[in-house]
Amino acid sequence: MKERNVGFGIVGIGFGASRAAMVNALPGATLVAVSSRDEEKARGAGERLGAEWYTDYRRMLERDDIDVIGIYTPSAQHRDIAIEAAQAGKHLIITKPIEITLERVDDMIAACDAAGVKMATEYYVRYEPANHALRNAIQSGAIGKPILGEFSEKLYRPQWYYEMDGGWRARWATGGGGTVINQGIHTLDQMVWMFGEVESVTARAGAFASDIESEDTAVVLVSFRNGAVGSFIATTTFHNPRPGGRYGGGMVRRIEVNGTGGSARIDDEALSMLYLEGGKTPPEAAAPVAKNIIDDMARWVRDDDYESPTLVRPAAARASMELVLAIYESARTGQTVRLS
Repeated sequence: MKERNVGFGIVGIGFGASRAAMVNALPGATLVAVSSRDEEKARGAGERLGAEWYTDYRRMLERDDIDVIGIYTPSAQHRDIAIEAAQAGKHLIITKPIEITLERVDDMIAACDAAGVKMATEYYVRYEPANHALRNAIQSGAIGKPILGEFSEKLYRPQWYYEMDGGWRARWATGGGGTVINQGIHTLDQMVWMFGEVESVTARAGAFASDIESEDTAVVLVSFRNGAVGSFIATTTFHNPRPGGRYGGGMVRRIEVNGTGGSARIDDEALSMLYLEGGKTPPEAAAPVAKNIIDDMARWVRDDDYESPTLVRPAAARASMELVLAIYESARTGQTVRLS
């Protein structure tokens, strides 16, 4: 039986343009329309991608052939668009972070619940096979009882990065913070995905090289509810020779974990080591079912009972936001913060 086609509309075509292209590449999905407040950008993206284009996203909400709205706007704009889209009966994909405060996140969740629509937040590194393999090794007990996890995301962002697009990334009110919420949140999600719930954090953060209100560097000591300990590091001050694209600097990501029965390391989404005591064979990890967030969402729209470890549902997205805010509170007060 042929799968039902799922129609998508994308709001925000900076980063959202790549997600619109993902829709076009996925069988069973159709890019219906894109939206940007900038008419030239909207028209250019629409013509390039073969979709209708609008300068007012509300025009997309009127269309019966759009099932899912993808929101790829500045962080503090997510709530209002999401609520309007939910009230129009549209399912939602939200780029990370889901929003900038728990109150705003709760407003979005409540609107989706009231309208009976689905909402997922995109954390794209969940789709990397190496991350799946390591998570499986931890979750299956192959490495034994988890002891220590080190999670690091280091990249470089020049000052002009914070000033582009109206400078929203440089301000608390529009970006919700700096490198923790805008870059490191991907690695924070990996940390919780692999090691489980966080009990407390002790953080230090500041702007050491950037003229911004929030932070360009953060170091966090983490205690997990399963008894393990960990560290989280995020910075946009890490000069490196890797291509930076439109944001001006490359990235280096590292995850290193050990337990009572083994150790593992991921470097830039490649599993560089997985050692199990006694020469045991690592458990086989199935590849992610979905290719990306577009694929995940299309499957979920077709099947209410669809389950996927890569799909970040509202409760998990809210938990990530709670963790980010706990890190900021600890950095501000100098005190250890316990999570609810």
